[in-house]
Amino acid sequence: MPLGVCENKHTYNRDKHGDTCPICGLVSRKAKEEGKTKEEIEAMLKLPESQYVCGWLVCVEGINKGRTYPVHAGKNFIGSGDDMDMQILGDDKVDRYRHAILSFDDRKLEATLLPGESRGLVYLNDNAIYVPAKLEEGALIEVGNSLFKYIQLCGEKHRWTKQSEEK
Repeated sequence: MPLGVCENKHTYNRDKHGDTCPICGLVSRKAKEEGKTKEEIEAMLKLPESQYVCGWLVCVEGINKGRTYPVHAGKNFIGSGDDMDMQILGDDKVDRYRHAILSFDDRKLEATLLPGESRGLVYLNDNAIYVPAKLEEGALIEVGNSLFKYIQLCGEKHRWTKQSEEK
């Protein structure tokens, strides 16, 4: 996996995200130096709706303390593998493939935590999760040796789509 590092020092998978940092949206200098026009760069920067942030997981304990992981609409797979939406690196207790799944329903504006397909357990507010569980703002999620706090952006006060557009 070739790693990219943007000017803001974010590290990301270049195979998956190309020249655009998925965390801050900056295009690498290399892309700018290839003689692209302003319109081409703007087209590269335009974020598809599927990547709009609906909330975050913030690591509050563990090796990634202080790091944030964006939550997007739909299923967000959590694990240490390169193909995970929320790649938790450095915690050897986090399974590579789908340790947990955080799903955000952008119609109901609700988040749900699901157990993954791995052997590792996931905990919600100190309780092991065996079936889908609704997430509330500020919920504590434990994956491996890491503890995360759930912060929700989309809800009653903010949504990316208008209700009339959903129907």
